[in-house]
Amino acid sequence: MRIIEYTTIVEGCAEAEALVSDTSLSFWGGVDPATGMIQDVHHNLNGRILKGKILCVPYDRGSCSSSGIMLEMIRQGTNPTGILCIEAEPVLALGPVIGEKMYKRGIAMRTVSEDIFQSIPEHCRIQFAEEAIIID
Repeated sequence: MRIIEYTTIVEGCAEAEALVSDTSLSFWGGVDPATGMIQDVHHNLNGRILKGKILCVPYDRGSCSSSGIMLEMIRQGTNPTGILCIEAEPVLALGPVIGEKMYKRGIAMRTVSEDIFQSIPEHCRIQFAEEAIIID
């Protein structure tokens, strides 16, 4: 699948296995920044490691500290390679933007429509190319 209708929130190309969920995720308390593991026991991706993956969640859930958690993950190298969502709140995008400025490492972010998001299959590979999002 080749998606050309998307918005780039944070620049960057990325290619990785996708972790796909239809449940929003709070990074504050929901993700361990030291390991990159989702530790929210109520989330369907509980126990999964974000490092080197493209995280597909519809929305960020709560807490203005999510950007700080993401920044710490970037510092420690436990961050996802990319994030694909329906809506990226400014707080969610702030961590990757600051990570790029501070550490020269960020997290590529894209948003797509709800219809496109719901068509993303589990266990797929996603590439954020310059002109499209490619899903295998």
